[in-house]
Amino acid sequence: MNRLVAALLLLITLPVFLIIAILIKSKYPGPFFYKQVREGKNGKPFKIIKLRTMVANAEMVLQNMLKDNSSLAEKWAATGVIKNDPRIAGKLGRLSRELSIDELPQLINVLKGDMALIGPRPLEIPSVEMLHPNTRSLRNSILPGITGLAQVENRSATIRQMQFYDRLYIKKISIGLNTYIVYKTFLSIVKRTGA
Repeated sequence: MNRLVAALLLLITLPVFLIIAILIKSKYPGPFFYKQVREGKNGKPFKIIKLRTMVANAEMVLQNMLKDNSSLAEKWAATGVIKNDPRIAGKLGRLSRELSIDELPQLINVLKGDMALIGPRPLEIPSVEMLHPNTRSLRNSILPGITGLAQVENRSATIRQMQFYDRLYIKKISIGLNTYIVYKTFLSIVKRTGA
């Protein structure tokens, strides 16, 4: 079912994210897509695919920012989020993130079987190592998702808060809970409260 829905969504949204990708690339040279290793089901690493919404040297920009600002470095370590992030490729990159257009290529990850539409968000390896072993084991028992309970309840959740939502979701998975997450995801896109 995940793959069927992902294929339909990909077919519908492909023109949107390709146009955005071309526009971003025309002003900010670099690849269309951004790939990063994340931990998936059973601890298997995979490359998550996102539309590139940041400048080409984003990692260098981030490291320079963090080394010059200890309070920002602490916040980044806790949430992985920076307000008014200067790495983002202008207004178009920001809009893509607010509307979650940058997440659409992850439908390809769903088609490949690396992800589901709903589940705990896949984390970068350094963040995974911060998880409680029981939470990590629980997360590894199911496919990670494009959207999840932590994202709709608290987009800027700390690792500790995210673990609470992930454990709750995995223990209470149901059609009703998944419907609630889809509804809340749609609302956040309409209200432009994305990353």
